[in-house]
Amino acid sequence: MTADYRNDGDSASSAHRETNLRRRLRQSEPFLALFSIIPAVELVEIAAQSGFDGIILDTEHGSYGTETLPALILAARAHGIFPIVRVRCNDAALIGAALDAGAAGVLVPQIGSTQEATKAVRAARFAPQGSRGANPWVRAGGYGCSPRWFETANSETAVLLMIEGAEGLEALDSIMDIPDLDGIFLGPVDLSHALGVPGQIDHESVRAAITTTVSHALDANIAPGVFSPTAAVAKTWLDCGARFVAIGVDTAHIGFALSNLVRDVRSAVPATGRIQN
Repeated sequence: MTADYRNDGDSASSAHRETNLRRRLRQSEPFLALFSIIPAVELVEIAAQSGFDGIILDTEHGSYGTETLPALILAARAHGIFPIVRVRCNDAALIGAALDAGAAGVLVPQIGSTQEATKAVRAARFAPQGSRGANPWVRAGGYGCSPRWFETANSETAVLLMIEGAEGLEALDSIMDIPDLDGIFLGPVDLSHALGVPGQIDHESVRAAITTTVSHALDANIAPGVFSPTAAVAKTWLDCGARFVAIGVDTAHIGFALSNLVRDVRSAVPATGRIQN
């Protein structure tokens, strides 16, 4: 990562900014990310300039696949934010392809057991820690021009697992004992369905599940992350100890901003068609 285009005046210079996602997720400073389902370089650049620490390129719900990732990842790294890929499913080939394309980390959905969690973590690590396929000529390896890549990749690449169901919650303690796991990410909407209160993300059972998980993750030196549709919700989870919050989805933010813009303009136009001062 190179130039710092972020607009916060207190940002550290690019020369001193953390470039290792595994270490960054364990720092006390909140890690703020944006889910992106629009495969556009411009959107990645805007997210970086807005001050996000990372962008989650969502191939699970976005209308794009691995072939679209290189340009998006390059844009993120050029602007100094971490590109994280949410893979479509817990598949070793998809995890390896996202990392070969240069992702700083992967977010693996629908983890429901220790076995599934172990499979995901091993797919992201080179031997002896895992079973990731080794090819030094990919983008992440500098196309063969980074001879020490295999020595550093395991220590820099972050693996985050999404817990979205009751089975995952039940297996959390054993999941967090897995070596080389970096983060647990919770989706309140999915959890509300799993806990029998669909859509009620403020329900006591949902909040209790999240706060308990955050506490256990911190004790295990694993970064706890939570999806937060708004700034207010993000602040709530940060106050509970979350280190990593994904604040909404690009389509939702764009739609909200544009609808407010149109509403504000229309509200200023009286029935006569003359704009009021």
